[in-house]
Amino acid sequence: MTNSIKLIAATLLTLVATSAATSAFDLKIGNNSKITATKIQLGIKSPAGNVCPGDASFNIWVFSDKPGIVPVLIVRKGGAVTGPHLIETHKGANGLNMGTYAQQLNIVAPVDAEYRILTPNSDVASNWVKLKADC
Repeated sequence: MTNSIKLIAATLLTLVATSAATSAFDLKIGNNSKITATKIQLGIKSPAGNVCPGDASFNIWVFSDKPGIVPVLIVRKGGAVTGPHLIETHKGANGLNMGTYAQQLNIVAPVDAEYRILTPNSDVASNWVKLKADC
């Protein structure tokens, strides 16, 4: 009797644990269907005259198949990956679902790098975009 109670308890705990466990990238909206990014664009504005110190900006636009939250990663070519950054898309003009993310950077050292944006929720990614500044 005790063994069967332990077996039932272990089974219930396993079921609860596996049904509650989700990946950080497996975000869902209210109807439990995954949001898929359909297009991602990246714009980088280097410091004025490509000289530092100066201010640069990252702007990310994410288009999705439905409104909701899309996780994105910022990837430096040959280097680091940051994120996930969560971008919420909203239904807008012409039925497009779009969200934006902006990040300001203070460039204080020389940089010559390329960046792109990708999401684990789909195969789409932005093009590589250059950030350059000389000190």
